[in-house]
Amino acid sequence: MEYYENTKLIAVKLIPSILPVSLPTVRSWIFQNKLPVVRLGRKVFVREEVLEKIGMEGLESVTAELNNN
Repeated sequence: MEYYENTKLIAVKLIPSILPVSLPTVRSWIFQNKLPVVRLGRKVFVREEVLEKIGMEGLESVTAELNNN
């Protein structure tokens, strides 16, 4: 697993305010292992860099990286 220093974590429930997707869509991506998440206890977060990449290149760019690892 890669180590990220100074990485900002975004709560899953805030993603719809950043990307033009609904919360059920985000939860579906997580359930289908299309979106890499960080779990801290029961809370689920996504790294800010991942959201930026999705915003610029689309979900497929992140999903492809997950499948390669």
